[in-house]
Amino acid sequence: MLLDRLVSVLSLVAIAQAAAVGQLPLIARETIEEAAVHAKQLVHSSVTGTLASVFPANSTLAGRPHTILEYHAPCHHSPSLTFLLFPISLSTKNIFGAEGHYAGYTVSDPIDGVRSPMSRGRVAFTGNMTLLPDLSAKERARLSVCYKSYHPDVFWFPPASPGESHHPFDSVWARFDPEDIYYVGGFGDTHYIGHIPVEMYAEAGEK
Repeated sequence: MLLDRLVSVLSLVAIAQAAAVGQLPLIARETIEEAAVHAKQLVHSSVTGTLASVFPANSTLAGRPHTILEYHAPCHHSPSLTFLLFPISLSTKNIFGAEGHYAGYTVSDPIDGVRSPMSRGRVAFTGNMTLLPDLSAKERARLSVCYKSYHPDVFWFPPASPGESHHPFDSVWARFDPEDIYYVGGFGDTHYIGHIPVEMYAEAGEK
């Protein structure tokens, strides 16, 4: 009992001394500006995420959410993301079967070997998707080179050129434009948690 009290007293003294010399807090909390940079780094380093859509009104599951693993690549000007969508996929049908073509997309830090996955960063984008079937040959080539550098395995059925016949599993280029960004850097005592202005995110790390 006496030893426990002594340890408690010594701990309080150490804390008081640290505060007196300006050593507290020991860890600065992540700022919103730093969070914007980290979110953009995350989008460039973790190029798989979860694409969320909602079943359209004519579906028996109308209004219910649907989520599934998807690829993205940062091949458009920030804050937009590049997707290679399959018209046959359920996500694509949901997104373009609803007014506004709204979608959500979440990207997370890898959690392999991490003791506490909840300490890892993640970012959720809410926005709309635009199909890009009529791109110029130059732009299609640029997107192909960029996207393939992130995902060399996706070109079994590349996007058909304008005028070409379409295979059922042909893909089509799409651009996702975020309207809202919500970031969770990890634990709230040291990481930023909250919305990041789209303009701030777009400019983060660009200078």
